Amino acid sequence: MPDHSPRLALPFIQPSQAQKHVTHNEALSTLDTVVQLAVEAVEASTPPAAPNEGEVWAIGLAPEGAWAGQAGRIATLIDDTWRFIAPQDGWIALDKSTGRLLRQAGGAWAPLAPPELVNLAGVGINAGFDAVNRLAVAAPATLLNHEGAGHQLKINKAAEGDTASLLFQTGFGGRAEMGTAGSDDFAIKVSADGGTWFTGLSLDAASGLVSGTAVQQTADDATAGRLLRVGAFGWGQDGAQAVPVLADLDTPGTASGVYAVTTATTGASGAGTCLILRGAAGEPAQILLDADGQRLAFRTRAGGVWGAWAALSGAHNITRDSGPDGSYVRYPDGTQICQHSLTLDAPDQVDGALFRAALPNGWSYPAAFAPGTRPTLTASATTQDGLWISAIAGDHLSGTLRAHAATPIATAPEITVTAIGRWM
Repeated sequence: MPDHSPRLALPFIQPSQAQKHVTHNEALSTLDTVVQLAVEAVEASTPPAAPNEGEVWAIGLAPEGAWAGQAGRIATLIDDTWRFIAPQDGWIALDKSTGRLLRQAGGAWAPLAPPELVNLAGVGINAGFDAVNRLAVAAPATLLNHEGAGHQLKINKAAEGDTASLLFQTGFGGRAEMGTAGSDDFAIKVSADGGTWFTGLSLDAASGLVSGTAVQQTADDATAGRLLRVGAFGWGQDGAQAVPVLADLDTPGTASGVYAVTTATTGASGAGTCLILRGAAGEPAQILLDADGQRLAFRTRAGGVWGAWAALSGAHNITRDSGPDGSYVRYPDGTQICQHSLTLDAPDQVDGALFRAALPNGWSYPAAFAPGTRPTLTASATTQDGLWISAIAGDHLSGTLRAHAATPIATAPEITVTAIGRWM
């Protein structure tokens, strides 16, 4: 007759055995431990400081203290003494700390997966499933909760050209979709009828940059509801992006932004960069900076009429310079003043004449005046008495001076000349 049972290793009472109650009680203690097995914790490694009789622990792979050397066994305290039992494959235990059912397999405890819940053809919760929708749920809401930390909902596809997305429907007709459909770019699409779709936003998988119908299509796209792009209406552009060029500044409906204007632009007072700001409807304001940076002007529109361009004045807007032909100053209102001191050609000496021959000398202005204009030219002698000066303004580039003397003079006269006109 064997000493122990083949499955639970329960001790048998032998014939003519003394103290049979000891063997019987040992078998009952084993049964009390493993029947309806429930453990305080799984993979435990350190004995509790104050264990209670009847509590059971599933020991892990690296036990310490009184559990040393008992890896993989279950431990229970009986009569203040730890007793260890080796679990067999197929045993079922309840983990009291988590409420999960565990199964012993290959020397380890693993969550129990009932065969009837593995490789199901489908699941319908308050609904029926089909070959495509193998999980169907009909409920006011569906909760996917964390298990102590974060939580991910994973949608995996086989290849880049396949679809991994969330589809939103009305009456089982598609109305919105988000995900990677047909590529690895992430897109958000919408439809009013389930037939015609618009890709509102698409994020390029390689760069993360955005495109789509919800984004401006061109730098001057003023469609309501679209997102501004870098360079829209001239904002935020760099050297690689062109500022929109306007053909007509007088159009009151031009969108706010930064624009380039040329000498051919209607309403412009010169080539440069124009900032358009909009306040009330039909009443924009324009600020123009000339291409050479020499003038800053503005105008506004009120009552359907554009006001005149007004230049901003002040020392910071005044240009001064000088050279061999004299000096000049330009004001933002368009005024230019040129000055120069020069010596005229020496005269021939002819005694007895009341007037001497004219002393011709031309003057090239140090800065050109506006083409088609002629400045006011004045001059006065600075080294000779009895001289008067005639000045001919000429054109916007130069003028002519003549000095007349009542009596003969031996030295060429020095004069100061001033030209006043407009530079724009």
